[in-house]
Amino acid sequence: MFRIASVVALLLALMVAPSEAQRGPGGGDRWVSLGEQKVGFLVDRDVLRINQNEDWFRREGPFSDLRLTAERNDIHLISVRVVYLNGFGEDFRIDQLLRNGQSINIDLRGERSYLRQIEFIYRSRLNFKGEARLRVDARVARRGPPGPGPGPGQQVELLGTQKIGFSVDRDVLRVGRREGRFSRIALRALDNDIEIMDMKIFYGGRSGPPDSVQFRGVLRAGQRTQPIDLRGNEPRVIERIEFVYRARPNFRGAATLEVYGVH
Repeated sequence: MFRIASVVALLLALMVAPSEAQRGPGGGDRWVSLGEQKVGFLVDRDVLRINQNEDWFRREGPFSDLRLTAERNDIHLISVRVVYLNGFGEDFRIDQLLRNGQSINIDLRGERSYLRQIEFIYRSRLNFKGEARLRVDARVARRGPPGPGPGPGQQVELLGTQKIGFSVDRDVLRVGRREGRFSRIALRALDNDIEIMDMKIFYGGRSGPPDSVQFRGVLRAGQRTQPIDLRGNEPRVIERIEFVYRARPNFRGAATLEVYGVH
């Protein structure tokens, strides 16, 4: 009887373990596996190539941080470099010994997508355990409604996204009648900071002249605006939104602007 109970307990543990690993140490967090690297005894520079296209990153990301876990042996992790599809790289000086089974998190300083590769300088600890493995997971950024959540009976909808380069540009995001009526909008920046210089909202039908929204400033990567009330605080059809903006000139590359509407 004791042997049967032990087998049942073992099966239950095996069934639960993958679910716990998927949620990650935060309980409700979702983690995506990016791969693993073998680590030898000599100080080495290795590259973990992600080998995913932009559609995969749009579906799985963006990511808020990385989790590096030592397996089979201890790892002396010296430094990490994260390189994105646009060629921009971020360097992280670690210089820390990860014990077998121990993890360290790297904050990506915002919400990041489109990782090309992750470069490591490290070595396994010299002992009888042999080579180590370094497992790499990415935490999926929480994609809740921008700013405060909608009120009772309200829904948040992504109206569209715009890619933004370094030059000052004037772009139009077309929404249209089929999307319905909205009472507020909100913005979110991804991949790089966005400097917004002007924004006008044009309404459909006989909803009056456009709104010139007084939002001028820098929206940091990963940052959301508070919901912006439309004129009259009443739901109306948005025909299009015109922006004058640019990505913050730096090595991060182009930015992405997400525009949300609240029904």
